[in-house]
Amino acid sequence: MFVSKATILHADVDSFYASVEQRDDPDLRGRPVIVGAGVVLAASYEAKAYGIRTAMGGAVARRLCPPAVVVAPRMSAYAEASKALYRVFDDTTPLVEGLSIDEAFLDVRGMERLAGSPTEIAVRLKRAIRARVGLPVTVGVARTKFLAKVASGVAKPDGLLVVPPDRELAFLHALPVERLWGVGEVTAGKLHRLGITTVGEVAALPKEVLVSALGLAAGRQLHALAHNRDPRPVQPGRRRGSIGSHARSAAGAGRSRKSTPSCSDWSNASLAGCARLGVLDERSASGCGSTTSREPHVPSR
Repeated sequence: MFVSKATILHADVDSFYASVEQRDDPDLRGRPVIVGAGVVLAASYEAKAYGIRTAMGGAVARRLCPPAVVVAPRMSAYAEASKALYRVFDDTTPLVEGLSIDEAFLDVRGMERLAGSPTEIAVRLKRAIRARVGLPVTVGVARTKFLAKVASGVAKPDGLLVVPPDRELAFLHALPVERLWGVGEVTAGKLHRLGITTVGEVAALPKEVLVSALGLAAGRQLHALAHNRDPRPVQPGRRRGSIGSHARSAAGAGRSRKSTPSCSDWSNASLAGCARLGVLDERSASGCGSTTSREPHVPSR
């Protein structure tokens, strides 16, 4: 079913493991924090400023950031925080699709009369998570799941970004190609060799050119996403990944050079530029304050 309004929320806790550690230990707040010694399972934004990323080797991370505080992971604490987070999600809407322990899609279609606009619901969601769970969360709001997740990636950390339907392509096409699902280093390199650096340039290419350069499945998918074609509905009841599988994924990524970065690892686009395009950044207006999951295949048209 075609949705004409931006009613899909993508909520993603900022640096989940590290944020839990900073929540529980006031001495860690405002300091660069690394969770995990051998492989970085999470890094606070203060640590990310030094170039530290999830799945990086611990020795490399400590060389990049000598003042970092390295803490051992506390899986039971993360599990409890995840349960509390999902209780807030479930209290917000019955249509919740879990992506991982710290992020989910929420469909708020049809709730305007009882709960307000999607933007108002997103503002309350951020406040509720901060009050009840004690964690910062970023929310993207858009008409499709794909664009909602892109919006939350652009708005991090602790932001709220709404993409109106009439500004979707203006917002999306200005972003680097790395924002598209499935575009890691290898695919980005192939596109760069074709002189393609933005999503808009991908959208301008005939589908046949993308298929020839990237293969049938990847070419079709990128062509669809570059035009914001994502008909997948939010699927309530989908099981989120366990704490253990989340940690194993990060450790495995640290051993593989072929791992694809998640939205939260992609470089941030300028929010000021988004504002010029007419995309609503609610971080200031609302007073809200200041992991890797695999996405299913997007059918092409």
